[in-house]
Amino acid sequence: MKEFIWDFDGTLFNTYPNMLKAILIVLQEEGIDAKGEEIYRLLKEKSSKAVAEHYHLNFVDFSERFHKYEDEMKKWPRPFEGVKEMLSAVKEKGGQNFIMTHRTVSSTKKLLSYYQLTDFFIEIVGEENRFARKPSPEALLYLVGKYELQKSQTVMIGDRLLDIAAGQNAGLKTCFFDNENLLKNIAADYHATDFQQLQNLILN
Repeated sequence: MKEFIWDFDGTLFNTYPNMLKAILIVLQEEGIDAKGEEIYRLLKEKSSKAVAEHYHLNFVDFSERFHKYEDEMKKWPRPFEGVKEMLSAVKEKGGQNFIMTHRTVSSTKKLLSYYQLTDFFIEIVGEENRFARKPSPEALLYLVGKYELQKSQTVMIGDRLLDIAAGQNAGLKTCFFDNENLLKNIAADYHATDFQQLQNLILN
């Protein structure tokens, strides 16, 4: 593989602990007594939108509120071990890194900048771009078209089924990243539980 399109939350950065705390605060404000384990599984199996829909909440309002709480948390999420080495190896081999996320571009850049990872990426596509949410291939096809990426040499890497489905819908190779071995029977081209394994599988 030469071109790498990364999901962000749960793939490059371990953001789920902060996301879960923020979501539980919003649900508590709504008078909803939710269990963290159930919310976490919804996040991993589907998305934050699925959480809002499960509790019949307006997703736009829900998303704005929990992201606000997330941004205010003092402990910043960290990239997974091996992320910087992987991104660097892609560039050294003449490849390119992109991000396609449901998170805002601004908050993504904020975290990347804090850990000095911004320069590894050609473009970040996020909420501000207003593309259809994954599993729609719209954002991926935008990147493929803009940068003339060869689909056979481009891989979508993510930690949820919707990431893999988006990649497949765009006609790309796919890699399922599951550092917790939480989800089973995900039909991706590659599977990895850490970044060393990922690098060995699809870069070397």
